Amino acid sequence: MNSAGDRSAPGAAEIPWRVQRRRSAELNIAGLALMVTGVGLVVSALVGLTSSSRDVVELALCGSAVGTLGLFLRWQFELPERITPRASLRTAALALASMIAASTVTYLVTGAITDLEGAVMESTSGFTTTALTVLTDPEVESRGILFWRASSQWIGGFAALATIIAVLPFLGVSGPADAQTRLPTGVSHLTSGHVKRLLGRYLALYAGLTAIGAVLFLLAGMGPFDALSYAFTTISTGGFANHGGSFGFFDSSLVEWMGVAGMFLGGLSLAVVWSVLRGQTSRILGAREFWVYCALISGATALIAVLQRPGDGFLDTVRISAFTATSAVSSTGHWVADWSQWQPGMQMMLVVLIGVGAMSGSMGGGFRIVRGMALFSYLWRELQTQLHPRLVRVVRVGKEVVPESLLQRVLGYQVLYLGTAAVGFVALAAAGTDVVTALSGSISALATYGPALGDLGVGQPVTVIGADAVVVVGLLMFAGRIELYPLLDGVVSLVSWPVKRIRAMRPRAAGSGR
Repeated sequence: MNSAGDRSAPGAAEIPWRVQRRRSAELNIAGLALMVTGVGLVVSALVGLTSSSRDVVELALCGSAVGTLGLFLRWQFELPERITPRASLRTAALALASMIAASTVTYLVTGAITDLEGAVMESTSGFTTTALTVLTDPEVESRGILFWRASSQWIGGFAALATIIAVLPFLGVSGPADAQTRLPTGVSHLTSGHVKRLLGRYLALYAGLTAIGAVLFLLAGMGPFDALSYAFTTISTGGFANHGGSFGFFDSSLVEWMGVAGMFLGGLSLAVVWSVLRGQTSRILGAREFWVYCALISGATALIAVLQRPGDGFLDTVRISAFTATSAVSSTGHWVADWSQWQPGMQMMLVVLIGVGAMSGSMGGGFRIVRGMALFSYLWRELQTQLHPRLVRVVRVGKEVVPESLLQRVLGYQVLYLGTAAVGFVALAAAGTDVVTALSGSISALATYGPALGDLGVGQPVTVIGADAVVVVGLLMFAGRIELYPLLDGVVSLVSWPVKRIRAMRPRAAGSGR
């Protein structure tokens, strides 16, 4: 006699409706990204309740739908035990694209942005932490939408950091790193316990720095909502503002100095911050990249103060100079003065600093200081070798010797970075922008900074350059935030697909001829 006990006995047939989970790193991580996005939207809806009911229902519904979709993907797909390099590239790109898509739908549903192109651009700027916006006056938006803009940059900042930790070392292209913080690079890298612990540690640090930034802004005189929003967009090096004048809106020297401190923290490597918290001062003193970071900011501050003199007095000049220099080096995009109207020498210096970018292991963008240091050391070695052919000299970053294999990857990344910037320049010029706008805009967008020269000057909405140019800028921001390689992989796959199809058809054609 069959019974319930017989059906549950060992060896009985499996339950027919049980869902078999499939393995997919791309869809699993995309699900996680959508879950985080959904939580951010729901929190934004709750924040919106503090001022008015406008957009609250829409934000809550969008957040619930996005979070549910993410939960479904996480339930349906699990991480495979072995993940190939190309799969890791697709994982990073798809996670960022899924968050941008969810935010785009949210802007359209709420009516904050009514056209598709504008909603995509605003979402891309948010998650790539770029200070370009389609909004001419952010103050007219509801508090929920403003908080979501800030939240998208905060989420995007940590997503970029996670890409650096979990994907780039896996590919061996992240550049020189401290020997004590170097990551494993095997096929199980993404699922290793070390990476999970490191991500958890850095998330706690990221949240802690954000809390510190919010407290600093509160003490400086910002209201609670502005303090939290600006902390989100400053520590993440995003640059979105709740007001049209960015930090200049507050007309407060103390607020601006707190902004300098927040942007400086945002451009710091979290490994350096972790070392400070653990009292490892010897590692800080030996962190050459940290001192170069400080030197770039202080040197640019001095040059701006002496040559440009943007303020009315000494203290005013130093403050504006320090704010502008820190914003450029950390690739944040906040501003207190329209540097796009300064003398050409200062403009070009700032564009170069924006292209170089912040420290590795930070939320900032750009080429990264540590890669620039490795290239400078390499060029010095080559010069010495030309003068002394028998000289044997290694390439160093600080005290660390850079292996030749890693150096080749850094050189390759430099070519890729400059090549992408060049393609962006040509594309922007072809889209109708002038040469100054195209060159500076390509560098700024690729470095995820935002403002540039010409039509993309400080405080200008990105829509002034036209729809075609906006698409180019969006692609550059996306490429810069995922460190180029995932987008390159997609382009190569797209180009090579027809070739593979033609090659696959040749044997069939030959067989039919016989």
